[in-house]
Amino acid sequence: MSKQVNDALRLFIITIIAGFALGGIYMVTKEPIAAQELKAQQEAYRAVLPDAGDFEELEGEQYVPEKIGETFAELLANDPEGYTNDEITGIVAGIKDGKYDGLVVTVNAHDGYSGDIRYSVGIDPEGTLKGISLLEISETAGLGMRAKTDPSFLAQYKDVNVKKFSVVKDGSGAGADDKVDAIGGSTITSKAITRGVNAALLAAEKVKNDGASTVGGVVIE
Repeated sequence: MSKQVNDALRLFIITIIAGFALGGIYMVTKEPIAAQELKAQQEAYRAVLPDAGDFEELEGEQYVPEKIGETFAELLANDPEGYTNDEITGIVAGIKDGKYDGLVVTVNAHDGYSGDIRYSVGIDPEGTLKGISLLEISETAGLGMRAKTDPSFLAQYKDVNVKKFSVVKDGSGAGADDKVDAIGGSTITSKAITRGVNAALLAAEKVKNDGASTVGGVVIE
């Protein structure tokens, strides 16, 4: 047998062994990684709906990740505000003592100054916003990024029950629940986040009106 054939055979055997080794490592680490991802996800949900003890996905094909954007696209586009730059990418229900405790709606706002802004919005059964958690943002440092670094901005949405928010630049937001003071020099970022929150409120209202339920049988009401 020639040296070239021996080398090729040796390389083939090494490749097969390495493949089996990697496959074994994947099988060993698959479950711990999935468990860690689930834990991180649950913690993110709990940050915006803190009273919930657990979270469940909604029943129905229209709520699976691959379909959910399409499910709400027409609703958002047909609203008078025309939320065509906002995409609903996920909805789960918070469960407390076996009962419905609100929704966590994840939004991707495509009209940020520097690109997409993705965040989750917690909404209780009465429609009150309980919190916003930024998941992805790459706005300008010292300007739009203050949405993440300055807690006072997102605090304007917390524990407020309104149908829709609007952004103001004159500092009058503190005097009205439905108004949000823009970040200085970052009106685009402020409007992008606010419009996405409004889109989340519309989506949550639709889910409730449709009488949806969770995969565990808890009714959204």
